[in-house]
Amino acid sequence: MKNRFKKGICTALVAAMTLSLTACGGNGTAAPAADGAGADAGAATALNYKDYASSDKYVAAKEAAKYEGSDEWKDTTWNFDCSTGETSTWAQAGYYFNALMQESTGGKVKVEVYPGEQLTNGDQVAGIQALMDGSPIQVSLHSNLIYANFDARFNAVSLPYIYANYDDVDRILGGEAGDKLKEVLAEKGLKCEGIAENGFRQITNSKQPITKVDDLKNIKMRICSNDLCAEVYKEWGCDASVMNWAETYTALQQGTVDGEENPETAIASASVQDVQDYISLWNAYYDCLFFCINQAAYDQFTDSQKAVIDANAAKVVAYQKALNREQVDSLVAEWKSNGAMQVTELSEIDSDSFKSTAAGAADWYKDQLVSTGMSEADAASFISAFTGQ
Repeated sequence: MKNRFKKGICTALVAAMTLSLTACGGNGTAAPAADGAGADAGAATALNYKDYASSDKYVAAKEAAKYEGSDEWKDTTWNFDCSTGETSTWAQAGYYFNALMQESTGGKVKVEVYPGEQLTNGDQVAGIQALMDGSPIQVSLHSNLIYANFDARFNAVSLPYIYANYDDVDRILGGEAGDKLKEVLAEKGLKCEGIAENGFRQITNSKQPITKVDDLKNIKMRICSNDLCAEVYKEWGCDASVMNWAETYTALQQGTVDGEENPETAIASASVQDVQDYISLWNAYYDCLFFCINQAAYDQFTDSQKAVIDANAAKVVAYQKALNREQVDSLVAEWKSNGAMQVTELSEIDSDSFKSTAAGAADWYKDQLVSTGMSEADAASFISAFTGQ
């Protein structure tokens, strides 16, 4: 067992924790970014442009879409918002978008990056509202779990056990299901340029390896503030409670809760591995990120200019997903190597015990959709696009 009171009471770990707001789903209020995390957005943008101009793999000068139109670009500055800190793949996507747009437009269109929900005082829900309003945010990456505060249809992404692996994620969200979500975003005045990735939410705890559903019964679990998530953990018989992500590290350290669940990159950036002994790579459910631009901000440009924006945005989404998945693989290998946590692989987990116990989640979710005004048939059809059933 780790000595939790030795491991983390330093400013660095507390700061590292706030970098990850991943968190996701929180209760509509995310923690503020760590000191210095994008505090000077102009400086962050300048660094970003230099970084991507010299990157071996992502060179903005080579990758940026070429503009073939004759109309001049308007001098435009967009504010990019995300929940996580400046070192996260979410913020890195914003930096890359800025580099590409400056290259494509000769510096006419700039993207100022504000990690950690700086423009809305750490409030993730307010970040999405500001994006829909078009001020002070014009571009963002936000999780479907946060969008579910505005529309229950976004919860469909995170139904349990509908993706076996990344291939399933790409197939489902790259097909009819993803198209349906983009239509919902369009209803809210947003141009969805692509579906990026937060990832599979893996489960950590300080008591024992979790390999079957019964292992959850004596675990006090921190979960995000999301009604579908709460329902699933209830069906699993777990003592799960909502907690602000900013409070979770200390709660884990002091034993107020035994465990939490988040994608590997979020776990690492918050140093959760320092106050947890076990991680189970169960791939039980997944959440995505929507790369969206306010429709009115997007519509100020000509069709040929929009084509450049679309092409650059597609590169950004591909970049963020690739970077995220690379980091997941390297983190798991690192934890196995250094013993930071005991890693339980998917092949060691009785996934059927979790699936069967939470089999009622889809029906519960259908009832939720119906309660918002959808017909039974429409709700079933919407869910089927994700589950194939």
